[in-house]
Amino acid sequence: MAQEKKLLLKLLCVINNNYQEKDLEELILALINLIVPVIRRRSGLHFKLANYEPRDIALLTISSLFVKNKQGRFPVLEKLFNWKIVEKFLSVRETDFQRYLKSILTRRLKQTFYYLSCEVRPERAKIKREMVYTLKKSAEYRLAKNKDKLLVINIPENGQGQPSEKLTEVQADQLLAICLDSGLGGLQVPKFFKKLAESLQKENIQIEVPVQQLVEIYIETQKHYLLAEVSSSLRPEKQLLTSGFSDFYKNLSIWLKELREKNDSLLLKYVQKNKIEAKEKEIYLKTLDELIIDWQDGGQEKSLFDYLQKYQPELSPEEYRNGKRKILEYLVKNSRNFLKNKLDSWQRL
Repeated sequence: MAQEKKLLLKLLCVINNNYQEKDLEELILALINLIVPVIRRRSGLHFKLANYEPRDIALLTISSLFVKNKQGRFPVLEKLFNWKIVEKFLSVRETDFQRYLKSILTRRLKQTFYYLSCEVRPERAKIKREMVYTLKKSAEYRLAKNKDKLLVINIPENGQGQPSEKLTEVQADQLLAICLDSGLGGLQVPKFFKKLAESLQKENIQIEVPVQQLVEIYIETQKHYLLAEVSSSLRPEKQLLTSGFSDFYKNLSIWLKELREKNDSLLLKYVQKNKIEAKEKEIYLKTLDELIIDWQDGGQEKSLFDYLQKYQPELSPEEYRNGKRKILEYLVKNSRNFLKNKLDSWQRL
């Protein structure tokens, strides 16, 4: 019997409350193994820096399916896999059931990513709030609910009577390209949307995309701008927005891993020279991790002292000025130079 049918029968046993603990464990493990490859492909650097392993994220995703009620049953599973659904999949191809199951797990994974992102990167929630506030006041845009999504709609005025091209969620890459081509990097949210509306009007393009997707497009635009600023020697004939754009971000992930190892090595030397305590090494690393994430997500949001104090609350401004500031500024300068050199080398390939 195919693996998918075995999984379906295990689900049926669990839903009918006719199972042993071993059956339940095997079912959960099978679902985790199904979703882990997707998580490896989709989880970004911020999850890695926050020490979220793919199996941790998978377990969080799957656990929401196995919440018991007072009767010891699994109402979420029973709703998703009622008898009619199970009976249907018992008589069709295994691939049909596999698609249905993956669709369920992917939707659950999206929810997990969203909640973890709010925890790991609270600046995203802040950007989203500012976007919604700006768009509500804007004359160029309107907001509309569509099921569980809040859509942003912009329809350009067309004086020439030509029908406008419409970009939706599936054309996110085109909208990102417009933002990059229009030079919208480095702009605060209100100015970003003002300039975007002008570009859409000029190109006679209308948009209807979820707010959350616009948050990601805004952040990607800021990343591009920031990285171009860090590497001031980029050759104009080879901009990041080329066929190598995705390759660049793969390289970036590798560079940032190397950078963390380099910072770890530098801090170890400070410990060996008794300039900082061993426990402070992790504090500096966490501080640099957060700062680097902010560099990618639109820029440094606060002073270096504030970044460090978040992980060392008892730190006073005087203590910071009397030694720790010099160390942190040196690490930050080294990190910037490291990224700049990597970008320069990549551009020369």
